Amino acid sequence: MLVSRNGEVRKAENTYEVLNDVLTALLQLVPPGNVTTYKALARVLGIHPRYVGILIKKNPKPIVVPCHRVVRSDGRLGGYTLNGRKDIHFKEKLLITEGVVMRDGRVIKDFIIDNLIT
Repeated sequence: MLVSRNGEVRKAENTYEVLNDVLTALLQLVPPGNVTTYKALARVLGIHPRYVGILIKKNPKPIVVPCHRVVRSDGRLGGYTLNGRKDIHFKEKLLITEGVVMRDGRVIKDFIIDNLIT
């Protein structure tokens, strides 16, 4: 499989690299003011939702690659790591700043995109 980094197209060295590149592209499809779920991303990638979380946790460019826009299927925030520290409150602040509405610790369904590819 081919991947593109910095405008250079080359052959991917491993499955992790391919998944990470596709996941990065998918995250760019989620606009500010909306979120998607680990499950929705997993469905597109053909992997388990927990593995999506593992990949996202290793995101070297938080905010630029908007991993904060991924929540659990029930609307709860899930996890968020920033600079090696768990910081779920920062994730919540980012989402609220972008216009996501929450109630009782969950994102309201109207703000959740469940089908990234239609």
